[in-house]
Amino acid sequence: MVLCAIHCHLAMMDHVDNILCGEDLPLLQGQGQYVDDIKLVDTLHVAFVRSPHGHARILNIDLSEAIHSSGVIQIVTGANLRGTVQPIRARLQNPDYRSTDWHPLAFDKVRYVGEAVVAIVAESRYLAEDAAEKVYVDYEPLPVVANAKMASQPDAPIVHDTIRDNVLLRAKVGAGEHADRFRQASCRVTATFQHPRVTGLPMENCGVLASFQPGTGQLTIYSSNQVPHLLRDSLSRCLGHPAAQLRVIAPDVGGGFGIKMQTLPEEVVVAWLALQFHRPVKWTQDRLEHLQASIHARDICVEATLALQEDGCIIGLQAKAICDVGAYNSYPLTCALEPFTIASALPGPYDFPYYTYETIAYTTNRCPVGAYRGVGFVLGPLVMEGLIEQAARQLGMDVAELRLKNLPAADAFPFRSPAGPLYDSGDYPTLLRTVLEKSDYHALRQCQAKARQQGRFIGIGLSCFVEVTGMGRATYRLRGMEDIPAYDAATIVVDRWGHVSVAVSTPTQGQKHRTTFAQLLAAELGIAHTAISVTLGDTATTPYGSGTFASRSLVSGGGALVVGARKLREKLIQICALRWEVDPSVLRYEDGGVETADHSHRMTFEQLAQLAHEPFQEMPAGIEPGLSVQTSYNPPPAATSASAHLVLVEVDPGTGEVVILNYQVVEDCGRIINEKVVDGQLRGGIAQGIGIALLEEIHYDDHSQFMTGTLADYLVPGAFEVPQIEITHLTTPSPWTEHGAKGVGESGTIGAPAAVTNAILDALNVNPAQVKLPLTPERIVTLLAHAEGRTL
Repeated sequence: MVLCAIHCHLAMMDHVDNILCGEDLPLLQGQGQYVDDIKLVDTLHVAFVRSPHGHARILNIDLSEAIHSSGVIQIVTGANLRGTVQPIRARLQNPDYRSTDWHPLAFDKVRYVGEAVVAIVAESRYLAEDAAEKVYVDYEPLPVVANAKMASQPDAPIVHDTIRDNVLLRAKVGAGEHADRFRQASCRVTATFQHPRVTGLPMENCGVLASFQPGTGQLTIYSSNQVPHLLRDSLSRCLGHPAAQLRVIAPDVGGGFGIKMQTLPEEVVVAWLALQFHRPVKWTQDRLEHLQASIHARDICVEATLALQEDGCIIGLQAKAICDVGAYNSYPLTCALEPFTIASALPGPYDFPYYTYETIAYTTNRCPVGAYRGVGFVLGPLVMEGLIEQAARQLGMDVAELRLKNLPAADAFPFRSPAGPLYDSGDYPTLLRTVLEKSDYHALRQCQAKARQQGRFIGIGLSCFVEVTGMGRATYRLRGMEDIPAYDAATIVVDRWGHVSVAVSTPTQGQKHRTTFAQLLAAELGIAHTAISVTLGDTATTPYGSGTFASRSLVSGGGALVVGARKLREKLIQICALRWEVDPSVLRYEDGGVETADHSHRMTFEQLAQLAHEPFQEMPAGIEPGLSVQTSYNPPPAATSASAHLVLVEVDPGTGEVVILNYQVVEDCGRIINEKVVDGQLRGGIAQGIGIALLEEIHYDDHSQFMTGTLADYLVPGAFEVPQIEITHLTTPSPWTEHGAKGVGESGTIGAPAAVTNAILDALNVNPAQVKLPLTPERIVTLLAHAEGRTL
């Protein structure tokens, strides 16, 4: 999203030294190099002919006029690729999962509006677009599966011939204990929460440039991408080209938000074309293509019931999620991403004994879904916090008091969530109490009461939630997602003058990874961060790893860096011990050098680097000359951040307009390496969360026609919709990560929709049985009218 990417950069400009602004200035001055900025000699350009139908059989493709258009080099159809290029197939080890073949160009059927059917290769994008207008495709329209509700009907049309019930995944989790208490509870609240289909909206759309060198056999791919090594894996599998001869480079990336971690069919086609022509081939996605046929997310309906005792203690939660996952499984996360994450997210930070959850993921004639900032964790607070608000009204309790009653105490950690995950550390009651104090909650309630007497609709919304970050191999093994390696790696090389070069497997899309990694390593080695250069986003120069998603970069990539630094320090101690002819146990690495315990001898980092490289210094047994280490690091199952948001809004009852008056955040992401980076992530994420709550919705009609193809239709927040956001940091370091840090990249997007929604419903003083986002002015006016018994 535009605002998120802007916040990621602008919130970081006030730095104390040149190294901290060095990463921002080229971008802010227009000197960044994105995929479309890369110019290679003799580049061909691609435009795609896309399906206008949600579901149709391809009867014939007439290329006779297009092939003779000016500048056209070749036209490729799905039939040309079939048997030569393998379809995108995402794997999941789960007996209730059904895979799908997503062909880079459809050859028999199209299954969503915007699916690529024909690729036009020409001397320029303009000429390719002109020729695309002259391609005639004869379609036989087929009955559509317009949404998940339709997909579930016994007589529903079939999206894939091999999947007769349109179900790609079923799952059920939960314990049967306390079921009787749950059913017999004196207070039960039930509601349905519908999260719209949305997408990330980065400033830079997706794009790919491929170049093949026949002399070496190397295929180089420049892609606006979050997971270079995983894209390399995917392309190698689809093209049959050895991964060792396939290089993926993610240059400057103008925002990712999860949507740029999926392999797109266009990337496969462009890479194959480069192999055929031995010339560079480029495709740059336009905004319509991005909205229509990139990666969507969410499109989920959760029906849930919360049971409580009369005193407000929660007994349990029962929920069912229906997920519309579109036409195909996206690679590498499959359709299981949102359903599995919702299962973990729904209980949030609360402690209660009973929890059951089931989910069904339906395939429909819509664009496939994948990762988007927050994934299923956005549904956690939306559902749980919404039910708590309703329960508080039913019990006659204050909503803050009810939350405090059910949060685990600080001494309960590590805390086992009702959903199963183990939370490493935290103090959730203090988070909530602090946000109440910072906002002067009781005074706000008094002001709200006075405002209502004056006919003003003022609302206060709370959201308490967790963000599970940096998941390691154990988590992905449990989920069965075999295409995610779930570890990351770092290489540290020191030259003889003490300059440090670092390569990490987690690339950046505006989160200031280079700055943060340099600061992290500088602290570990006790040297100036100006002596450290960081390389990211290139499979030829960075070690193999998972990439950047799920708030994992600092936990996983940073963890690899810290472990590598410790190996480096140990090597320096061994070298120094041999030099001084002392036992290594009497030496310690401290403040950028090695010294004896009595401080009588000391060598600086620069002196040690020279020593490690010179031929006159013998190396200890088993120690290689030079200074370089590489570490592959498997992070813990998860490091869990937590936060509490409070929002004050005013709603115009006549127009449904919402004005956010105050936004308070108190968060705990463990040890903070760079506070400005954290604040930038939070503010950008909250901007996206506000958009989800109030504005954003990808819409299809009943014929699976795509209806939101421009930014006049798909609305996003601007400067007037995003308020000043006050942020307070609390710190409980993680005992499981290498440096005490937890991820924070998705926190704002997870918490904001629930907080804003609860504030609006509080302002209207309504308890709807169905909460459907976004809360547009029309929906707000309708909610108020129904509450007052009026018809519109």
